[in-house]
Amino acid sequence: MTGPSRVVLMGVAGSGKSTVARLLAQRLGARFLEGDEFHSASNLAKMAAGRPLTDDDRWPWLAALRQAMRAEHDVMVACSALGRRYRDALRRAEHVRFVHLVVSPEEAMRRVAARHGHVMGQSMVASQFATLEVPAPDETDVAPVDADRDLASVVGDAGSSLEGLQPGTAVTPLATVGGLEASIADGELRSFVEHLAETAVIGSGARRVLLVPPDITRRQSRAGEVTGLLYERLASRGCEVGVLPALGTHGAVTPAQATLLFGGGVPYESILEHRWRVSPTRLGEVPGAEVSALSAGRMADPVSVEVGEELLQGWDLVVSVGQVVPHEVTGMANFTKNLVVGVGGAATINGTHLLSALCGIEHIMGRVHTPVRDVVDAAFDRFLAPQVPVLWILTVVEATSTGVVLRGLFAGTGTSGESGGAAYAAAAALSARCNIEIVPEPLERLSCWMDSAEFRTTWLANKAVYRTRMALADDAELIVLAPGVGRFGEDPIVDSLIRRHGYRGAAATLAAIEDDPELAANRGAAAHLVHGSSEGRFRIVYCTDPASGGLSQGEVEAVGYQWRSLPEELARLRVSDDTGDGTYRDRNGRPFHHLARPALGLWSTAGRLSE
Repeated sequence: MTGPSRVVLMGVAGSGKSTVARLLAQRLGARFLEGDEFHSASNLAKMAAGRPLTDDDRWPWLAALRQAMRAEHDVMVACSALGRRYRDALRRAEHVRFVHLVVSPEEAMRRVAARHGHVMGQSMVASQFATLEVPAPDETDVAPVDADRDLASVVGDAGSSLEGLQPGTAVTPLATVGGLEASIADGELRSFVEHLAETAVIGSGARRVLLVPPDITRRQSRAGEVTGLLYERLASRGCEVGVLPALGTHGAVTPAQATLLFGGGVPYESILEHRWRVSPTRLGEVPGAEVSALSAGRMADPVSVEVGEELLQGWDLVVSVGQVVPHEVTGMANFTKNLVVGVGGAATINGTHLLSALCGIEHIMGRVHTPVRDVVDAAFDRFLAPQVPVLWILTVVEATSTGVVLRGLFAGTGTSGESGGAAYAAAAALSARCNIEIVPEPLERLSCWMDSAEFRTTWLANKAVYRTRMALADDAELIVLAPGVGRFGEDPIVDSLIRRHGYRGAAATLAAIEDDPELAANRGAAAHLVHGSSEGRFRIVYCTDPASGGLSQGEVEAVGYQWRSLPEELARLRVSDDTGDGTYRDRNGRPFHHLARPALGLWSTAGRLSE
């Protein structure tokens, strides 16, 4: 097969995982990884004492092993992977196949008894068989091999079983439409939505349905249109339908924004408001040891998992609708982020955003799998999925010279190990091709138009900074044309923190966390301050119009940005709200590049994206 080859030799203690994996690695020229070496000292001590591990013990171990697998192109791994959920965790390393070494209890006990100094004693063998979930028929990326025989036969059959065993085939999306060259028409979009409404919603017996779309900042995603069509169809079939926009820290959807988003298809009184600071419900936490393993030690604090109480009101089905596009916190937006962060409480938002900042935005943006994505997936899989049945509908759009084109529609249900995860993987792969533009040379001067209907604060308009920073040359000039920006934060607390501390880089912000208890309690705001800084590498110029309610020169300069008058800059650049992407010259003959919709993509040099 082409591409990475990551093979897990799985089975109970005594099945021969390590021996077979090591020999296959030598034969195939792959690196051998011993799963036991990624256990913590406390896990090893627990097993040596004959005490079975719990899931809380296993998750940090599997996270560390998965990170090591991702770092290798061709690898043979010895790992028990006894439960389906553990195999699903390893599958997220991508391009993973499993060989299940099947051994009888008697043979396993005999082999373990003959070993000396191994952490897994005889007393643990019975618990291993009790924990084992034999791979189901739908796990088509797993091949069973009889391991009761001589070693040469087992190694030979294990190697042969890999031929024709395709990774990523354990689950597939529930439905997909489109592709790289597709232009999905309105009628095709309506048919897709109506089919899902009848089969995956009405057909499942759901009568109380919560729709969770994005807010106005995803106006171009077509997710609002999908939500409007769903609402109309389900309401006409007698369903009780609520709509809870995934606001995160953003302000509530206004009546005018609701009309822009949903095309009049959703009554405003049906729209619920997510209040991220008020009465969230705590469900658990992703442990600090796991966060540390995922982030290579950059953050070792646990991430609390809390969501808005509106999500937990006994809905028969939650339908999460959103756009997959490069994102500064999770790498790619949507899927589990829409619920865990989009309707998450303050502690979850703060924890995930700070993790992103500590890992570095340029190591996050545009990546399908990131430490934050792993944390968010884990939070949903372990704490939300058991309580909330979810149908995911994901869109991928591309900004072209003729307008925004709908390229893909994807649907799935359940966790990252079910068809929901497969839908996200497919959508993210398409987004990576549609929404990431590699610039041949770093840009020296770039202007970005930020639509006033979508971007009213620097909290939102700084997408111009996030999405272009990897394409900018050192000492470049980034010009943010922001006709609607009149505030910094989406709520008064965040606004005051931005004004107090400014966009002054990671070192200054982390120091401020230590000195300012209010910033320490709002670490999502601190992460935003880091993300919105150029770290001194390039210049950020905000262009506003104070005469029309925009931020003043003094306000902009006080947070560390440069300022220019928007009317004067538009006249100088000779651009407007309908100027398309391209390279232009200003009235003085100086060249610059212009982006009309920076929130719809990611721009980077090849070198920075591959780092």
